[in-house]
Amino acid sequence: MKKIIYVLGIVILVILATIFYMNTSSINEEREVIIDINKLAEDIKNQKVFDDTLEIIEKDIAITNYNFNNEIIQDLVSYVSTGATAEEILVIEAKDKNSIKAIEEKIIERIKERKEAFASYLPNEVYKLENPVLIIKDKYIILCICNNSQNMSEYIEKYLKTV
Repeated sequence: MKKIIYVLGIVILVILATIFYMNTSSINEEREVIIDINKLAEDIKNQKVFDDTLEIIEKDIAITNYNFNNEIIQDLVSYVSTGATAEEILVIEAKDKNSIKAIEEKIIERIKERKEAFASYLPNEVYKLENPVLIIKDKYIILCICNNSQNMSEYIEKYLKTV
């Protein structure tokens, strides 16, 4: 009888150790983040950090504006101002994580060009371009050019923790 209890105890320990191992290994695996880019862009647009009215633009126009390689963009959503401000929202899903650096470089290049352009005709808007919110999460890039980059950065980071 003692031998049966002993063997049963060992079997239970082995089962518990296996379950524990399976749970901890799945915790350590990086789960794929999935973001609804349309919802995120609209939620950002609805925050009270913009002076101007932002309107959505077609994907092809945004790709042209940023001079993106269409082959590395899975999808994107872009809102732009009327031109009276530098305000803008861009949420991109890259085809893969390897494409992120090339996309980020194009975004930085566009911000630099816009700073130079705004310096000559709307210099009060340059501070927004000097303090953009640019967040990368997995294969997603979020850009927001607005009045209060600190609040917007906190909002986006909080949003990303919920996905």
